[in-house]
Amino acid sequence: MTHFIERHYRSLLVAIWLTASLLLYSVGHPFISEWKMGDPDDQLRLVQVRDWLAGQSWWDITQYRMNPPEGGPMHWSRLVDVPIAAFILLLRPLVGAVHAEYVAAILVPLCTYGLVLGLLTAIARRLFEPKVALVAALLLILIWPVRAQLQPLRIDHHGWQMVMFLAASCGLFGTKRPLASAASMGAALALWIEISVEGLPFAALLLGIMALQWLVTPSTQSRGYWRFPVALATLAGSSVAFFTATEIWPSAVNYCDSLSPFHLGVFAAVAAIVAAGSYGLQRWGSARAVAAKIGIGGVAAAAGVTLWWLQAPQCLGDAFATLDPLVREYWYVRVYEGLPLWQAPRKDALAPLFMMVVGLIVLTAWLVHGPKAKAHDKWLFALLYIGCLLAGALVIRTTVYALLLSAILMAWATVTLFAKAERQSGLSGRMGLRVAAVMLAMTALFAQSISAKLSATGGSTSAPKSAESMQFDQQVRACQNYRAAETLNDLPTSRLMASLDSSPSILQFTKHDVVATGHHRNDAAMADVIRTFISDEKTAEQILRKRDIAFVVTCLGNYELRMYADEAPNGLAAKLRQGQAPVWLTRLKDYGPFQIWHVNGKAP
Repeated sequence: MTHFIERHYRSLLVAIWLTASLLLYSVGHPFISEWKMGDPDDQLRLVQVRDWLAGQSWWDITQYRMNPPEGGPMHWSRLVDVPIAAFILLLRPLVGAVHAEYVAAILVPLCTYGLVLGLLTAIARRLFEPKVALVAALLLILIWPVRAQLQPLRIDHHGWQMVMFLAASCGLFGTKRPLASAASMGAALALWIEISVEGLPFAALLLGIMALQWLVTPSTQSRGYWRFPVALATLAGSSVAFFTATEIWPSAVNYCDSLSPFHLGVFAAVAAIVAAGSYGLQRWGSARAVAAKIGIGGVAAAAGVTLWWLQAPQCLGDAFATLDPLVREYWYVRVYEGLPLWQAPRKDALAPLFMMVVGLIVLTAWLVHGPKAKAHDKWLFALLYIGCLLAGALVIRTTVYALLLSAILMAWATVTLFAKAERQSGLSGRMGLRVAAVMLAMTALFAQSISAKLSATGGSTSAPKSAESMQFDQQVRACQNYRAAETLNDLPTSRLMASLDSSPSILQFTKHDVVATGHHRNDAAMADVIRTFISDEKTAEQILRKRDIAFVVTCLGNYELRMYADEAPNGLAAKLRQGQAPVWLTRLKDYGPFQIWHVNGKAP
């Protein structure tokens, strides 16, 4: 069996990827058929790609159909648009423009999933036998937080972040070609930070682990000794390259939420100090090399922090500190995926927490009972896993990186238990170990089952839903049918005031302009949306007329608008829900699930 797996490893891995892709497509078909993308980020990403292909400059990522006439500033990297646009351009001659977008939105995430599988199994194969790597690939499909970012129509950057994390981790473990693997790690981290600055703390984690290697590696081991300096130098150089490829240098601004000039200065300074110090130690030697390296690292860190503070002091603390207070109160603090694990809803926090805790238990067992021949790799992996676990505890959406590593640990434990079962002489011993192995492999499903039950019951044994609650559920489903926004095309092309959650669908499926979506650089416009719906009639009218809004669009099943109505019972959202429109609004016929209100005196 082992020989068969080794001989056909690549074919088996491709078969797993194709099977998983088919499953993802089949399970997601109801959403795919409705063009119901994963979240508003995916919708806006498609709109951004359309605009680029229609002639908008590569260097200009402003969304001009938002916050007109200035447009809504975006913080995304144009690099993520490239594979989507490539598929669209390739498919247009074959299936037409509309279907080319549709197929591209299916294929890009599945190709990303293939890269995730390949990189994950490369790490697993480095640490364990090929059988464990293939089992890890099989288990990955069971982990919902991972699967959710790689299913068809998820075309935003989250899947690519997983790819970069795994690529950088491969570089951490790649000791057969130490300098090449260190360079690949630096390049992967640079690309990750260009895609999303969420990669910064993980870059610090991975480079910190490599720095510990550097501390204990003698200068006589030339290649191993230079891994850390090479990784830093490649990070600095690659960051410059990616920044140059996506930004215009003379007009570059220091932003906290994307790769900026101050990052480049910090990376270059740290890399230069570490490289110079490493060269000096290797050239002249030191009786206290470890202490000298700690000193070099301390100087490099101090220089980096100083440069950061001098160039962008606002980015040392809360990057969202300058958000409009209304946006912070009604939007930012309510986006649960950015919250610590302990503040997130139980139904969302339980599954990743359970899987990470089980992963930590398996990690402990591996450290104690695993093969001693790979002790170095074991401790590298342990540091990486614990670092990812702590990061996930602080920001729930980053639990996905610990869960990727958990798949490897679960696979090792599953294979080990089955192997031990085969060595048992008694039937009860064999069956007990096999059952334990299957239960361990199903950890993700158990966690998701409990989470789904909590979601269905609201976390308690609640009474049956009232007729009013059931009616609202139906309204929610109608509002969340993204293609319903197409009905708004029957309105004359106009500027619409709609909720932050509804606006991405309007941009994707109609020709209208909107005020704002839930994207923080456009926070002044976001504040106007919120203020319109929670304010009194006079304030709301002033905002709408100032922004030249022709129609107000509401939907009874929109959670955001219901929140505004609950929080501000005398505000516009509450009045419209009660059918008490001000005199300056005229109710038109409904379009699908949407209620339409014309601003009197505004030509559509």
